[in-house]
Amino acid sequence: MKTGVRWLVGLLAVVLLAAFGYAPVRAAQIDDPLLRVLVRKGILTEEEALEIKKEAELEAQKQKEEVAKAAAEKVAKEGLALPKALRGVKFGTLTYLDYTNGYGPFDNGKEEGQSYFTVMRAYFNFKKKINSWLSFRFTPDIHPGNERSYDLRIKYAYAQFKLPDFGFLTDLKMEFGQGHFPWLDFEEHINPYRMQGCMPREFFGTFNSADRGVSIAGNLGGKLDADFVKRLTAHYPIYNHYAGKYGTFWLSYMNGSGYSSEEVNENKAVELRLTLRPFPHSTSGMFPLAGLQFSYFGIYGEGNRAVAGLGDPDYTVNLFMLSYQHPWFMVAAQYSTSTGNNNGKWVVQRPSGKMEELDTELYSIYADFTLPVFNEKLHLYARWDHFDPNDTGDYLDTDYGRIPDSNDEADHYILALAYYLTGKNILMLSAEWVNFDKYYRIGDTGYFNEHWGAYNPSGPINLDDGFRIQTVLQISF
Repeated sequence: MKTGVRWLVGLLAVVLLAAFGYAPVRAAQIDDPLLRVLVRKGILTEEEALEIKKEAELEAQKQKEEVAKAAAEKVAKEGLALPKALRGVKFGTLTYLDYTNGYGPFDNGKEEGQSYFTVMRAYFNFKKKINSWLSFRFTPDIHPGNERSYDLRIKYAYAQFKLPDFGFLTDLKMEFGQGHFPWLDFEEHINPYRMQGCMPREFFGTFNSADRGVSIAGNLGGKLDADFVKRLTAHYPIYNHYAGKYGTFWLSYMNGSGYSSEEVNENKAVELRLTLRPFPHSTSGMFPLAGLQFSYFGIYGEGNRAVAGLGDPDYTVNLFMLSYQHPWFMVAAQYSTSTGNNNGKWVVQRPSGKMEELDTELYSIYADFTLPVFNEKLHLYARWDHFDPNDTGDYLDTDYGRIPDSNDEADHYILALAYYLTGKNILMLSAEWVNFDKYYRIGDTGYFNEHWGAYNPSGPINLDDGFRIQTVLQISF
């Protein structure tokens, strides 16, 4: 009996606690003063107050997440997490990682060869859009070659101004500072294999790829059909850079000496590239003619040194190129002449004793084909250059005696396979050789660099022919 009474009393206590003790617990969970007042006045039940509290907490959490998301998007868009000077800055690189094995004209005919890994180029691109019409680029680069250490120098440092259209001249821009050379940047967007070596005229020593001055450039008649450009860039992602509808132009007023040389005279060079696209509307069919372009490039200036009995030597270039870009291949042929070169060193003494600039002549043909294998990422590339450094039909007086204007030319050949890893990241395997005539002359400062065919009137004769196998990886982002 006592046990039953105890059990009954315990059960009654539990019921009482459930009836009267739970309410304070629930009431304690309502920490909002306004909800407590509403419950005490009977306007809300405790259950309703707790439900309102739960909904309010969920709404507060949602607002907090939305604020955090908006802040993150603003940081990503405007770079607010960075110092003000770095907001909107784009960083990237263009780097050539190279392995070379071969022999050349400085091996004394032994063909013992050279073999080494090198960083042939390493650009670090810093680009800043300051506002809608003004931007800036700064690009340091590593001096190439098989060196114990690498020199860091400035390749580009220029302000770019976006200009309004002027009738038929559209997408106008102006560069001021150390900027692009008008021809080579264009040619390297036709021939995408700069990482293998220099373009023809630069290879033989006429000029280089950047200079200090002012330039204005733009498209003729707007932009080429976007769908056609998209077809071109499926296999050649670099091609759309100069996609003017009727062509493009570039006019520069520069030192003329090139970015790697000091300007030592007061002369400035006028440089013009004009490219015409005669059939911009032919974008369909097996061979769309919209990819056909005619280009002219000219330089008028003086060489970058004074020569006794001559003064500042003349420096002129006239270059003509016919190029055709197709979604599956590209081919280009060019012919050019020059008087002197940018550094003023192409000067010789004639039999009469008179000092004169060399008149040179160059032919070049190159082509690239997309092969229908490996997911259409493998390309076959071939190139031939022929250079005559003394195209006057006269003799030269040299340290080796009087040599004729014959048997003094050079032929340059390249045959390569290029595999497009992704975008502009390319792995290339090439065979390259140069055949020198007996009286062709180059400097003796080194062999395996980007100018191993560069002509030098004071260099040695009876050169060995050059050959190398090169593997180069281009990294671009």
